[in-house]
Amino acid sequence: GFFFVSGYGGTGKTFLWSSIIAYLRGKERIVLTVASSGVAALLLPGGRTAHSRFKIPISLDDNGTCDIKRSSKLAEMI
Repeated sequence: GFFFVSGYGGTGKTFLWSSIIAYLRGKERIVLTVASSGVAALLLPGGRTAHSRFKIPISLDDNGTCDIKRSSKLAEMI
């Protein structure tokens, strides 16, 4: 499943995420923590930006694609 959390600063997003992550990892589930900004990613356990986690090039053009190899561990997790 996928979760998306949005809210103003100070509303408990990081606390909620940390709780969800701890719960799921406690159940031995794979959790990929992804955020849209580097600052937000730093607040999450194991957090990465979306472009870093999914190998999305920063400079997008008509030919830009992600660089996830079909047989890689990341491809298997996704």
